[in-house]
Amino acid sequence: MIGEIAFDDLTPGVLAAQFAAGKAAVLVRCPEMISELWQGLMEDDDEQLPWQAPLIDIARNYHGCSDITVSLGDLFYFQPGQHGYIARKIALSRPGVDGALVVRPSFFVQGEEKFSTREQVLNLCWSVGDRLMTAMAPPGAPLNEYCVAVQRLKYQQSANDFDKLDALACNSLGRWGRVGFALDQRRLEAAGPLQRKGVSDFYGMVAHIPGVRSLARGVNRLFSRRDQRSRMLPGHRLIEAAHYDHRYFSALCGQRKNIETHIFVDGAWYNLPITMDTLAILPGSIAAARFGVPHTLHRVVHVGREEEPAEHLPAERRAQNVTLLIGTA
Repeated sequence: MIGEIAFDDLTPGVLAAQFAAGKAAVLVRCPEMISELWQGLMEDDDEQLPWQAPLIDIARNYHGCSDITVSLGDLFYFQPGQHGYIARKIALSRPGVDGALVVRPSFFVQGEEKFSTREQVLNLCWSVGDRLMTAMAPPGAPLNEYCVAVQRLKYQQSANDFDKLDALACNSLGRWGRVGFALDQRRLEAAGPLQRKGVSDFYGMVAHIPGVRSLARGVNRLFSRRDQRSRMLPGHRLIEAAHYDHRYFSALCGQRKNIETHIFVDGAWYNLPITMDTLAILPGSIAAARFGVPHTLHRVVHVGREEEPAEHLPAERRAQNVTLLIGTA
């Protein structure tokens, strides 16, 4: 189900072969390289990360659009059951054979100052992404120009904090925006055949209509009991709904306390180890379309535990529950 390989053994096509053989994910061992990446991206005290920043700096660093998968810069995205993180996302590209590395965005606002990620860190990110990309492509498959995504995703420790951030995001919307927000909450609960595109939207509307919503939710509960994809253990809370990443692959590492990434294999959910010793590789939908590599359904879950008193929490939580993602698209 989960393969493992050393980074030095990443020869062209080796990841493609593992996924073609039925692996849902592959752990690439490279603790020293991850430590170097982490130091450059998470431990540079000159960089103010978005979850440390005032809201106006996040807004100034936002380079987005309606499609979150291609939005860059600093992002604040909280939608119950769909997404729940604060993030910093950059994209690297190298046009032409010997082109210079292009970084988008090239800098981040920090009050009256600007910060740019150090060149040697960006070059390392590109090198890692490029090495994984050649290992993901089957032998003989053409490699067109692609971008390397570098994302730092911050999840909350407390379930209550997720609730408050969800409420804050909803409160910033207008009346019809709030209606859509509530509809999306019901739509994301749809199970079984109600999950189909268009049908889930209809269910989301019906689930708010007095007189019929109880019946609609009752029918959905029946489907939920038979739908393995909707299963959640007691104390678990869905943060990011089951999805395929729209890229060739996602490589994940990080420091997590009560956040888990689950992969769906043979009709059941399994925890994927996200650590500082390995890059957990998940194939995405672009690899499925262009390389014929099976993509992996996954989700992000908050595991409820007894809340720690504030005085027992570490004073510096800059890197707590942070996931580093490197991928290509």
